[in-house]
Formats: sequence, C-alpha cells, structure tokens
Amino acid sequence: MDFDILRIDLEHVTQQRPYTEQETAVDVLRRLDAFAAQAGLPKRLSHYLTRRSYIKALDWLDHPEAPHLQ
Repeated sequence: MDFDILRIDLEHVTQQRPYTEQETAVDVLRRLDAFAAQAGLPKRLSHYLTRRSYIKALDWLDHPEAPHLQ
C-alpha cells in the first residue's frame, strides 16, 4: 500500500491539489476505488474509501489515532 499515492489522489479529488495534464478525475477515482478494494487496509480508512468520504479519509491519514466520526 502506497499511502503517499493515496494522499495525492485524495488531495486531487478534494481539490486541494491540481490535476496534472496526464490524468483526469476519472483516473484518480479509479485508483481510489482500487485502493478501497485492497485487503489489509485499516478498518476506518476502508470505511471512508468505500463510502467515498474522501475528506474524512484524508483526515484519517493525517491523524489515524484520533477518534473519527462516521
């Protein structure tokens, strides 16, 4: 699992980072869906990714130990 790529994709989709010329929102969403389907993700992160709660997923990456609301 490459959490650096996940973070970049989450920043793209939440409009915190501009897309590059080589990719589109569809490309990023496909990668995020593939990431959500991976086995072994932390339970809360998996929950956020499968429900497309991308801001919450990004917050989780910053503070995985903090209590998070669903």
